[in-house]
Amino acid sequence: MKFMTTRVISFFVAIVACVISCGSSNAQEPSPSEEHRASLSPDKKWQHIGGEEPKILKADTKQVVLDLWEQGPGGVLWAPDSKRFALKRSRGHQSSLYQLRDDHWVALESPEDKAFKRADAVVTAQLKRKGLSKKTSLRSLWWTVEADQWVDASTLVVHASLAERVNRGETDAEDLDFGGDFLFTLKFDDAGNWKIVKMHRMSEKEVKKREKEQ
Repeated sequence: MKFMTTRVISFFVAIVACVISCGSSNAQEPSPSEEHRASLSPDKKWQHIGGEEPKILKADTKQVVLDLWEQGPGGVLWAPDSKRFALKRSRGHQSSLYQLRDDHWVALESPEDKAFKRADAVVTAQLKRKGLSKKTSLRSLWWTVEADQWVDASTLVVHASLAERVNRGETDAEDLDFGGDFLFTLKFDDAGNWKIVKMHRMSEKEVKKREKEQ
């Protein structure tokens, strides 16, 4: 009788252990990341597939219409009218822009260069206020440009962050950092050409709020 009781208890313990183990295994199973999820355009005609081999598909046929593998993993921000999208690349935190022309997706000018010129002008002003020459040698800590949100079908807000530091031995102020966070508003014409119509330098409070919302 004692033997049977021991066997029953052992059997019961084994079942409980299995249930706990299986439940724990399922709970720890990772959910798909954003860059691996499919993203449909607002008009449901186009679909972005992420991962290591990102692409744009024609949603109704699953036909590949744009191969994005050279851009690497990332996500997309669709314009409200589905005529444009911004590809937010995970590597390097940069963005590429695309527009639909005659049922084909084409790449547009990247916002990186023009945004950098505007941000770099701020750094030049910061150097001047510190009594340093605009030719002072700086090393880049980071430079990122990411699409933030579409205001409407032809207006995109881009977030940029620049940080530079005076090179060692350049001046006595070698620990000084320069740069900032910026919001650039891009306005597109029908052909896909765009220009920066507004630049806003973010305050420290705005930057912290944005980081919390990410």
